[in-house]
Formats: sequence, C-alpha cells, structure tokens
Amino acid sequence: MIDGKKVLLASGCSFTFEDWNWPGHLSRKLNLNVMNKGMASQGNGLISRKVISGLDELLKKYKKEEILVGVMWSGINRHEYYTEDTDDVKTWGFFTKENHTIKNPTDVIDGKFNWRILNVGWNSKEVKLYYENFHNDVSSMVYTLEHILRVQWYLDSLGIDYFMSTYMDLFKWPHLKYHPEITPLFSKINFDKFLPVKGCMEWVRENYIEDGMPSHRDHEHPTSFGHEKFTEDVIIPHLGGQRGITYKQNLI
Repeated sequence: MIDGKKVLLASGCSFTFEDWNWPGHLSRKLNLNVMNKGMASQGNGLISRKVISGLDELLKKYKKEEILVGVMWSGINRHEYYTEDTDDVKTWGFFTKENHTIKNPTDVIDGKFNWRILNVGWNSKEVKLYYENFHNDVSSMVYTLEHILRVQWYLDSLGIDYFMSTYMDLFKWPHLKYHPEITPLFSKINFDKFLPVKGCMEWVRENYIEDGMPSHRDHEHPTSFGHEKFTEDVIIPHLGGQRGITYKQNLI
C-alpha cells in the first residue's frame, strides 16, 4: 500500500489536525506530502465530507495510485448542522465563542456560511435542545456507520488506497450485537481497512509511558510522543501488510 505514494490525505478530529499528530509523523517517515483536513471537535459527517472534498482537489494534481487516505473517526455523539447565520462575531480558534460555529470547514463554500457543531456537554442553547430532545445512541451510531460506509464505498469505487481508525473505541456499544438498525450496516464495514486496535487513545494508554507519565497531554489526547509511537508501531506495520490480529477480532 505504501509503494509509489506521494501524498497523504488525512481527516479526523483533534487527534488528527495538528502537525505533531499521526499525519505529521506518518508523512515525514514515509516522505509524503500531506493534506490534513483534521479539525478539533468535528463529527463524522464533517470528517467524511472532507475526504470527498479533499480528494476532488488532490485528483487534479496526483494520480490515484499516488494518493493514500487515512481517516480517524471521531465520537458518535458529535453532530453539526448547516446555518447561514452571518453575524460578525469574534472567533476563538475554530469556533465563535458564543455558539461553537465552525468557519468554512469543507473549504468549498463561502466563508460567510457556517456549520454549527453540536457536542455533548457544551453549554449552548442548540446543544441543550438537541441532546435533551433528539439525541440517542442508536441514531448516532447509525449516522456514524453510514458515513464510514460512504467513505469506504467511495474510495473503493475510485481505487484509492486507504486505512481507517478511531480516536477511541467507538464500537463498544452493546447495540452492535443485536439492534436491527445497526447490525446490517456494521456487517458491511470492511475491517481489513481498519488499524488492528480498538482506538488510538486506548492503545497509547496501554502501551507507552513517557518520562514516567502516561503519554497523553490532558488525559484525553496523546502527546506527540504517543502519536509517533502509534505511527511506528501500528500504522506503518499495517500499511506494510503486517496485519496480525484484525480489528474485528479485537472488538468485543
């Protein structure tokens, strides 16, 4: 999967978007250019759309055989909705302070239009309204599985090499074993394309200590050291065909 590759397209949440996260380490170790579409707090809908928009751009410059896609899926409870709210509010990082609006995340729409993030635990009117009245785990898992399958089938149809992972163990939900809305989708995922670990954070916590401390900077995100070891010990062996135990065997 590595031979002949010139560019890495990465998509994910905060586990992906910084240069010292796994895309930066992987691109440097394999001497690849990188298009990093990761962004803090985004959910799996935005992650999947960024794969599609990023490929549109890369395929104008590279042959499909030269592209490697890596996706690290985020939490199932993260959602977003499109808004044409053009209020001129001051931004903090990627978000407006008042309403957690993301500015132009897909890079294909005018900056005055926004996607508004809904993340469980955030203190905004929209978040409280959604999670108190409309949210449940089954619909959130269906939403995530549909986006995984959309990216899987899209990349397969183009003949693009790719791998997937999760920021934490997304598939621990008991609904996977029996729920009629979930199991048909779950059964269609190609887990040979997934890294053979339950989640990046779980793997780092279980395998690496840095200077006597767990290698995560805030108990929720790995440090650069953790991402580097994850890249060396998990991603690169997987890309080289050293599969070992499969992701699905490691699930339950």
